[in-house]
Amino acid sequence: MIYDVHIGKLISGRRELEGKGVYLLCTTDRKIQEIPTFSPEDGVFVSREDMENALYDFCKSALSTYIDEGRNKDVYSFSIYTDSYHGSYVIYINNCSSLDQTVDTYYASYQEKYMKTNDEFYNRTRDQVLNSLKFAEGDYPFMFEEMPDYLEKYLNIFACIEQEAPGYLNIEQNYIFEKSIIDSELFLIAINVIHRLQDDLKQLDQTEDFIAYVSAADGVGGDYLTLSQLIRRCVPEDQLYKAMHDLKEKDSEFHSTIDAVRQLPVFQQIKHWVNIIEEGEFAEGSMRSFLRTDYEAYEQLV
Repeated sequence: MIYDVHIGKLISGRRELEGKGVYLLCTTDRKIQEIPTFSPEDGVFVSREDMENALYDFCKSALSTYIDEGRNKDVYSFSIYTDSYHGSYVIYINNCSSLDQTVDTYYASYQEKYMKTNDEFYNRTRDQVLNSLKFAEGDYPFMFEEMPDYLEKYLNIFACIEQEAPGYLNIEQNYIFEKSIIDSELFLIAINVIHRLQDDLKQLDQTEDFIAYVSAADGVGGDYLTLSQLIRRCVPEDQLYKAMHDLKEKDSEFHSTIDAVRQLPVFQQIKHWVNIIEEGEFAEGSMRSFLRTDYEAYEQLV
């Protein structure tokens, strides 16, 4: 709950980044210390713009590689998979042909397992399998991890800062980061890059429901943060609904719930949303049932 609200307020623009104007000095003798200011002699300063430009270059390399490999036909998805704890970005791109091949493989496997086990989990139609795999990045045949050396170096240092592990620093000169980088700023950087990429993405042979967005690693929000916050900062709602029909249905259910709760006396409204938060993600009517985080319940209380 605390993380959901904290990250939700940041992504939605309801709070500023924490740590701005304070700096973290990472030294060659494997120390990380907070400093109020610095001079060029103290080390190499890596700004947010430096990180963003490095990620932008990485994305352009991924696009070029994807096109050069002959995959540029009916592309429906481009995503920047972001792990703001371990410090990594991965680019995923998929097209309809690759999706169909993956679906065929899974569908045949599910049918075989259902015949053997009679387990209802495997009793799915091909369309159900397709819907479950369309944005399952880990099943895409194309993932791009070959970061430019400078981006990889920045993220390796970031990981040492985020995980409070200076002993793993392996640098030949001192580096300085603004402290705000550890306030989930990697997400904001990736969102900016998605918007910068709009002209570059026109190189792709896009489907009518093509979307480009930022996704979160499981340990830092996963699908729920992706669908409730990140993707909405990248994709207009009408285009999002073209790509994700189930999300449109879930949004409609969520807004209907909000309207119904607003008919109650104020104290009952507060009690409803507090109960939703306190009862956890597996409770009936939880935010997870709408593919959202607890931040959305918090929003109804403020």
